[in-house]
Amino acid sequence: MNRFALFFCLLALTAVAQPATDAGTSEPPEFLDARPADARDECPDDYDDEDEPEEDASVLAPLQLNVDGRPLTPASLELHGLQRLTDAQVRALIGASLTDPRAQTLLTAARAQTFLRRLARTGLFARVEPRLRVPEQEPVVLEVHLEENPTVTAVELEGLQDIQARELLEELFRLPHRFPDEDEEEDEDVIATLRIDSRRGTLSVVRSCPPPRPPREWLARMERGEFRPGIVLGGTAQALDRALEDLRDDGYLLSSFTATLHPDGRLVVTVDEGRLEAVDVQGVPPDMAARVREALDLKPGDVFLRSDATRAMERLEAHLPFLEAADVDDDEDSKLRRRARIVEERDADGTRRYRTEEAPRKKRRREQVEFELNLRQLVEWWGHEKDGEGITLDGKRLVVHVRPRRPDLDVDLLPVHTQVTGFAPGLAGHLRIWDPKDRAHLTLDAALFIPLRLGGQRLPDDPEGTKRQRRLNLLGGVKAQVPAQRLAELGVQGYDFTDTFDRWRLGDIDSFIYSALLNRPDREYFRRKGFTAFATWRWAESWLTGIEYRGDRYESMRSFTPPLSLFRRDSPPFTNSPVTEGRFKSVVLRLEYASDAPPGAKVGSLFRTPETTLFERDDHWDERASLRGLLTLEVGEGPGAFGADARFWKLVSDVSLEVPTGWESGVRLRVRTAGGDDLPEQKREALGGWTALRGHGFKEFRGDVSLLTTAEYHWGWLGLFADVGSVRVEEAWTEARLGLGASILFGDDVRFDVAWRTDEKATATPEARLLFVQTF
Repeated sequence: MNRFALFFCLLALTAVAQPATDAGTSEPPEFLDARPADARDECPDDYDDEDEPEEDASVLAPLQLNVDGRPLTPASLELHGLQRLTDAQVRALIGASLTDPRAQTLLTAARAQTFLRRLARTGLFARVEPRLRVPEQEPVVLEVHLEENPTVTAVELEGLQDIQARELLEELFRLPHRFPDEDEEEDEDVIATLRIDSRRGTLSVVRSCPPPRPPREWLARMERGEFRPGIVLGGTAQALDRALEDLRDDGYLLSSFTATLHPDGRLVVTVDEGRLEAVDVQGVPPDMAARVREALDLKPGDVFLRSDATRAMERLEAHLPFLEAADVDDDEDSKLRRRARIVEERDADGTRRYRTEEAPRKKRRREQVEFELNLRQLVEWWGHEKDGEGITLDGKRLVVHVRPRRPDLDVDLLPVHTQVTGFAPGLAGHLRIWDPKDRAHLTLDAALFIPLRLGGQRLPDDPEGTKRQRRLNLLGGVKAQVPAQRLAELGVQGYDFTDTFDRWRLGDIDSFIYSALLNRPDREYFRRKGFTAFATWRWAESWLTGIEYRGDRYESMRSFTPPLSLFRRDSPPFTNSPVTEGRFKSVVLRLEYASDAPPGAKVGSLFRTPETTLFERDDHWDERASLRGLLTLEVGEGPGAFGADARFWKLVSDVSLEVPTGWESGVRLRVRTAGGDDLPEQKREALGGWTALRGHGFKEFRGDVSLLTTAEYHWGWLGLFADVGSVRVEEAWTEARLGLGASILFGDDVRFDVAWRTDEKATATPEARLLFVQTF
């Protein structure tokens, strides 16, 4: 501001210093234009489409006006058809004001083209029709016949239930980005002409360029949550079309508008949020189609959202896993992204009516095309990749396309690493054959892993034992699921492999990693050979009941020397306690409960033990308060302590509770007790180590019965935990031991734990683990 004041002061001094004009001489004033000569007629065209390339201006050739080869130059511009706006307002808006000195000169083709282009791009007119009037004795006149977009004085919304009226109005009367908000001050570069009369010593500033946009006061708009009447920018049909597209992008896939604009400017919009008329199922017989509709749980008459379709297909997969979504021979946009447009109809009395017209369904083209995908489109595709899978819309009817599921084959890598086998890579495979009539579904399971001869590992002075422990490990099984009898699995397994009963302590991958890194697998292994026959009933969504018969032969294994680990290779081999060898026969009874088990949760495992659940947990379990419990009773017979066969029994109870206390906080409690009578060594209880009394040594406390309680609290990425445990040895319980620790959480299962023991052996250095599997 100070620079401008100084500039005008200098100009005033310059004017005072000029010689007086001759009173008898009358010469026209000389105006000095402060702009360069080549820029005097150039103004930015802010009505351009924001997405239009800049080079398009050079593509459009100048307007040519001629009749029979004779060029015509309009002498003036006339505007016709204005109703709400005045002639002066429109001329000032496009830079054709009659007060502009340049308007007194003849129009050029370039200037006429500029005026027409600005008129068309203001968004104020539904039609801009230029005409030439060529009188015989008078100059040529360029007539522009204009049809203003409708003016809305009041808005009424009908039919709203879930949608907020203010949100719809904001989108309906949303102004483009080139319009500043009502609270923002316009910060635009103004191009003006500075004119200096050197003879008279006067200065004038003339804004030679038109305003960059129509004034907000002319337009229908929302300001501070209130509707302001005015002209609908772009027209009512375009505003309704934009609002409808936004509504469907928000998930209201069947939404539609009907509207009436009365001659007095009152706009009545009736909103149909999109109620489902019916659900049709194609690809299966009628009796199965009824089951599909029941699984989808979509009720006619309900407002249908995109998220409803996604959840419905997830429910279908969970309740009827033998069916899958079928490919639909439709264009991608016609599945759940049906296109529509608003059609305008006019009555004789001036009333305008608007209705929604759906675009016809397009068939998918069987041709190879090249396409360009930007980041926004990629994000939308990633977020809604499966939204329309197997689903199409026919008007307000939902059509679900399903087919019998093809056989599933899954093959997983087994990176086995133990102290008794070394590195033993292998594969595990599952082949599931589905019955389209839902009578019985067959599953074939198999796994093998081969110990490799690496690092010179061996059993000292026992080459035969080294050879035995490097035998091939094999597992195989077949089972059937019979839904009509609620049988989740009925089958048999055969095996000859290296096994452990410590899977409840530490996940497989965690044990393999720490065995390979630090020679600390926190598991004891043995050789198990035999078979298991089993039957499991899922008599309710959250309950399992099962029975197993086991016929196994157990064989002790010893740790190889030297340890095959990346670090601590000079440490002694990890202790692997001997087992009670011989043939054992036992029956296992099982009862399980999981409140958060989804209907489609898999049941059973190739590596099944009485200490672990048969519910297969995955990332799709709901994050909510949950209770899980496991109760197994094993009664068996096998070699006893004195050589003769003896009976034994073992009871395992493991209950855990998770309670969210906030958006990213929660409490987890666990109580596990296990024990029995006349137990073989491999089935005896022991506490100490990771997740079985953290902070203490691995299986530091051994006995026939154990009791372990755990409490954890986490908020955000940080957690605290405490473990308390005791074992019973010879009819007496040991002193309760306490372990304390903290966790850094990196996700649902990945965590870094540090733990300290609190007894007389406590040290300042904690035990630490980075774990990838949550075992309880």
